Amino acid sequence: QYGGKEVLDQAIPAVLERHLTAQEVLFDVKEAEVLVQEKTSSKLLCLYPYPTISCVGRCVDSSNLFAFCVATSPESPDGSTFDCLVFASSSEQECEEIIRRMAAGFQHTEWFV
Repeated sequence: QYGGKEVLDQAIPAVLERHLTAQEVLFDVKEAEVLVQEKTSSKLLCLYPYPTISCVGRCVDSSNLFAFCVATSPESPDGSTFDCLVFASSSEQECEEIIRRMAAGFQHTEWFV
């Protein structure tokens, strides 16, 4: 129920332990949103405006894993619930660049909300 960066240390391993089928995706960090597309068909799988993303960070155990949490029910009277989406990048440098660009996106969208 909490979407802060502190949850990533538990959330990333919890997602990985579910052994969900991995998909190759294109991860596009835009100025106001993050797009995730299927690599083979470019079909849009999800689009997250920055105000719905509560945090982004790396996995402590693996330098190329990163994740972000997304509010799934921000209008709920009981408070928001969050999904954690985990991604593997091709390198530690790519992982760092994605996180940096998403952090910059948070700053850009402060003016949009």
